[in-house]
Amino acid sequence: MMLFKDRPIKQKFLSVIMIVNITTLLLGFTGFLFFDRWEIRQTMVRQTDTIADILAYNCTAALLFDEPEDARETLAFVKTKPSIVSVWIFTAKGAPLAHYVREGLGTPEMPPLIQEDAFAFKSQVLNLYKVVRMEGETIGTIYIQSDMRQMMQLLKSHFIIACLGLLFSIIISFLITIRLQKSVVNPIVDLASLSRLVSKEKDFSVRAHKYGDDEIGFLVDAFNEMLHQIENQNASIVQAGNSSEESAREALRLAERVTQSNLKLENEIRIRKDVEKTLQKHRESLEERIRERTSELRETNQRLTEEISERVAAEKIIQDSLDEKVLLLGEIHHRVKNNLQVISSLMDLTRRRTLNEEAKTVLADARSKIYAMSLVHSQLYRSESFTRIDMAVHIRRLLSSMGQIYTNSYRRIRPSIECAHVFLSVTQAIPCALVLNELMSNIYKHAYPEDAKGECLITMEVMDEKRIHFRVRDNGVGIPEDIDIEGSETLGLKLIRNLVRKQLKGEVWFKNHNGTDIVAEFPIDHDDLLIHGGPNLTPDGRFPSGRKVADKKRPQEEKP
Repeated sequence: MMLFKDRPIKQKFLSVIMIVNITTLLLGFTGFLFFDRWEIRQTMVRQTDTIADILAYNCTAALLFDEPEDARETLAFVKTKPSIVSVWIFTAKGAPLAHYVREGLGTPEMPPLIQEDAFAFKSQVLNLYKVVRMEGETIGTIYIQSDMRQMMQLLKSHFIIACLGLLFSIIISFLITIRLQKSVVNPIVDLASLSRLVSKEKDFSVRAHKYGDDEIGFLVDAFNEMLHQIENQNASIVQAGNSSEESAREALRLAERVTQSNLKLENEIRIRKDVEKTLQKHRESLEERIRERTSELRETNQRLTEEISERVAAEKIIQDSLDEKVLLLGEIHHRVKNNLQVISSLMDLTRRRTLNEEAKTVLADARSKIYAMSLVHSQLYRSESFTRIDMAVHIRRLLSSMGQIYTNSYRRIRPSIECAHVFLSVTQAIPCALVLNELMSNIYKHAYPEDAKGECLITMEVMDEKRIHFRVRDNGVGIPEDIDIEGSETLGLKLIRNLVRKQLKGEVWFKNHNGTDIVAEFPIDHDDLLIHGGPNLTPDGRFPSGRKVADKKRPQEEKP
């Protein structure tokens, strides 16, 4: 510290700036590494939890009916995930139903059963438990063990890039500091040299050069002014003797003026005291009026407080009633979703045991349609609003489910989704989901020859806040020319036409040009006030009072 204190100011300035920069960069580098490690672990937990959710959904029927073979078929999906080491499926009693081990590894020991959702990192391995529930009851547990080799390689790459960035930042900071220190240090060095010259030669006529108007420039001006004052001080001393007599005479004249001023001040003080007495009387009268007005305001505030308490109690009763209805509606959607899920699982179980290929195809199509309706109720149950369906989320979940049915086609055909800020009511979301399910099933089954790859574009947007524009296009073989689309009685085309024209009150067009291009338009159901708003709704989607809610619901209940 003593050596640093005696160093030149250029070295001090450079050292301080570099120490601050390096410390800041190191702190940022350390924080980045810790955050990157945490983010990588969270990403791995989310990916593994998603795989566990898919397995839990697909093995529901196997757990309910104790079918090990179906459970093992479900675990075949894990072979496409190279990071998965092993997977175990346990029944509700803790007995292993099926398990999977990555190729090249021996059969590991059966993990301990934990009847709750949990995860833990141990020896670069993630251990995750997922409880499978049906209507609130535990029917089994899924255990997944995943290694972190890929994640650790990614963390090492980030570490190397961060080190290179840190080194480059330090070099750039050093070069910039050397460049900028001249504008700060050089004026101080010049001023110090000039001070030594004045102190040695006693020459007060020299002046320092000013580089700018900053604090150093102010210091230079002050130094030059000091030299100027010292230079003039000698001349002032000579003149001081001559002016001392004149100053004495001027002092006598000032004393006389002060005496006259004191007399005037005494007169003003007497006048001000009289004014203060008058003001005191007015102040007392004003305070009495304020006390009377305060009493009146206190009584008014008490009456307002009582009215507010009564209104708060009435609003609480109305809000409790609305909360009970919301809870009942959530339970209905939950039970509908569970029943559709059981039906879908039973149909999938029947499809796997059926030897007739045509029957398998029919069961797969029926299961896909049922699951499309189940997704609507599942999304309603999970969301905060029971009347708003986010179609972008719904389309992605529907395509993910269909990928489990049409596995080979799903890997070859790449769908592209363009849908944002599109919300539909339940009455429109279900037929729209069935139409999309039917169109994508036809694409997966008939649009491309076997082993051929292709693309599919799914677009849904709101036009003029009144209509929905829905389009599905592929670059496959297209619809055969000998098929009369409007007159065809096939189940798929007839179902699409009836859903769009009769339920959605819209229109659908079929085009053949470098593939199949199907466009549908239908009006938005603006009768649903909870989705599209209204003049009497609050910003959170509620009616202002129970009476207005009843008035809005009564016309709907009277409809046939």
